[in-house]
Amino acid sequence: MNDSLRDGLRVWWDGAADGPTNMAIDELLAGEAVRTGGVLVRIYAWDAPAVSLGAFQSITEARSHEGLVGLPIVRRPSGGGAIVHGSDLTFAVAVPREHRLATLPQRLYDTVHGALVAVLREWGVPAMLSEPAGTEAEDALPLSEKPGTGPLLCFDRRATGDVVIGDSEANPPRDFKVMGSAQRRLPGAVLQHGSLLLASNQAVPASARHRGLAELCREMGIAPPEPMGLVRDWLRRVGGGVGGGVVEEAGGAFVSAKDAAVVEAARRFREEAWTARR
Repeated sequence: MNDSLRDGLRVWWDGAADGPTNMAIDELLAGEAVRTGGVLVRIYAWDAPAVSLGAFQSITEARSHEGLVGLPIVRRPSGGGAIVHGSDLTFAVAVPREHRLATLPQRLYDTVHGALVAVLREWGVPAMLSEPAGTEAEDALPLSEKPGTGPLLCFDRRATGDVVIGDSEANPPRDFKVMGSAQRRLPGAVLQHGSLLLASNQAVPASARHRGLAELCREMGIAPPEPMGLVRDWLRRVGGGVGGGVVEEAGGAFVSAKDAAVVEAARRFREEAWTARR
C-alpha cells in the first residue's frame, strides 16, 4: 500500500445532493478508508433544506415536530440527533477500524472537535468542548452513541466533546452548540457524521432554528470568521492531529452522484422501510 494514502488527511469537497445520495456516498467513503488505510473527509452540501435523522430516533417524533413539517427526511446510519441542513457545513470522516483514532469513540470526536476549538480561539471566538453532564458510567460513551437518549434536534442536545461557544456575560452563563457529530462503527471502518452550524437556518420555522456561528459572533461583538478560511484552518489542524498534512483531492467530488454504485447504495436510504424503521 502507498504510505502517502495512509498518512495525513485526504479531503474531498463535494457539491450538493439529496439525503439518500449523501448517505450512500458516505458509506462508500468508509469503504475507501478500509481500502487505503487512510483518514478521509468528505465535505458536502444539500440540494434543498432537509433533515438527517439519527439511526436510533423515532420517525413519528420527527414527522410530528412542527418545525420539520414538509422537509425531506433521511435516516443516517450514524446515531445522534436530527440535524436540519441548509445553513451548516456537513462533513463525514471515515477511519479504518485499526487506526489509533478508531480505538475509542471519544478519541475521534475529540480530535475533530478539539481542532475546531483551537482554530476558533485563534479567530477570537470563545469556543470550548462541552463538559460531561452525567456520572462517569453515563459518560462512558458520547451521547450520540446512546440509543434513544436526548432531545430530537442535535443542536438542542449536549454531549461530551461537542463544540460550544460560551456567553460569560449571560446571567447565569450559557453556552451554544455549534458543532456536533455522531458515529457508526462499520465492520471495517468508523464513519463519523458532523455538522458545523455556520448560521441560523432561515428556511425553517423558529422551532427548528438555532443560532449559528455568525449570529453568536455578532452578538458578542466579534467579527464572524470567514467560512472557507475557517474550514481550511480546521482541516489543517485535524491533519496535524492525524499525524500528517492535508491532501485536497483534485477533481472535486469523491464520486459522481450518478455513479451506478451510488445510485444502488442510495436505494436503501430512499426506502420507507429504512426511514421508518424506528
